[in-house]
Amino acid sequence: MFVVYLLLVLGGQSEATSDVAEGSPPDSHDTCHTLKLAAQQIRREGYTAIDKADSIREQAYRLKDEAYEVRESAMEAKSALETTLVETIALVRSQSTVTNLYIQEMRSTLSEIKKKMEDMEEKMEDMEERMEEKMAGMEERMEEQDKKEEDRFAALDEHSKTVERKISEHAAVSSTISSHVSETLSTALTLKERQKAQMSEVRIISLYKIAEQINTHPGGTFDADLAVDGMVTFDYPYWTDMAAYTHTTSSPGSKLWIELGGLFRIYKIKVWNLRHCCQEQLIGAHIYADDRLVGTVIRAQGTYDFTIGDEDPVYAKEVTLQQPLGQQLHILELQIWGTGPFLEDDKFD
Repeated sequence: MFVVYLLLVLGGQSEATSDVAEGSPPDSHDTCHTLKLAAQQIRREGYTAIDKADSIREQAYRLKDEAYEVRESAMEAKSALETTLVETIALVRSQSTVTNLYIQEMRSTLSEIKKKMEDMEEKMEDMEERMEEKMAGMEERMEEQDKKEEDRFAALDEHSKTVERKISEHAAVSSTISSHVSETLSTALTLKERQKAQMSEVRIISLYKIAEQINTHPGGTFDADLAVDGMVTFDYPYWTDMAAYTHTTSSPGSKLWIELGGLFRIYKIKVWNLRHCCQEQLIGAHIYADDRLVGTVIRAQGTYDFTIGDEDPVYAKEVTLQQPLGQQLHILELQIWGTGPFLEDDKFD
């Protein structure tokens, strides 16, 4: 009976120990399942510990079976059974103690893991708050930037419309100016053609122009203006103060010149010599259009015509009659036929 009682006691303790071994892992398993999904690595370590506890529990079950076998065989060998039971109980207790220690260590580890997870959650919350604050600040800045961009685009659009309006106005003004320029050009061409037509008329261009001579004979009023007064009917002066011709002294290089007042094309120059006397005094005189020699007097006669052909046109502002010999220079009239006036770059050949 004592042996049976001992077996029952040992069996109850073994079952209690097994119940502890069987019950503890599910609690650890439930605790592990309460951790957040973010601690996957740590949770795998917990599962490993649980697997080890299951292994120990299975080992305890095996030991329990062995104990039952020992109890069944105790009837045959009491002393061997008692020894086996004592060893089995010692082993079970040892394994239970180790299992409990391991479970306590695992619980401590899980507690530390839980604390670390809580700290991590707090840090994540702080980080989320900071991120939310930063995102809010960024959104505000983005809204301000968007508003500035909208204002800038609106200003650019308004400026673009203003530029387009000014371009349209300038285009209209340019069109008007172009029209006016075309009309002005057409008018200018018309005026030029009319001017060309008017200036194509060959006429006397020396009448009443400014005339000068190198000196004047003191015997009367023989001024150079008399060469351009148009009087060619008579030349003999009944009174010395009513002379109709010019007269210089007998000095070499005597000359008389007429300023035309502009650039003219010269077609013909006619010199009226005195008729009442001294026609030979004009022999040797040269006639110039500016610096170009037009002709030379080679005989004594009443008039001299110097004609300039179209093949070599002459343009001049001044006509000069010069006597290089030491003789008096006196003429009744100096007539010049031509067209103009022209500009320097406005010559119609």
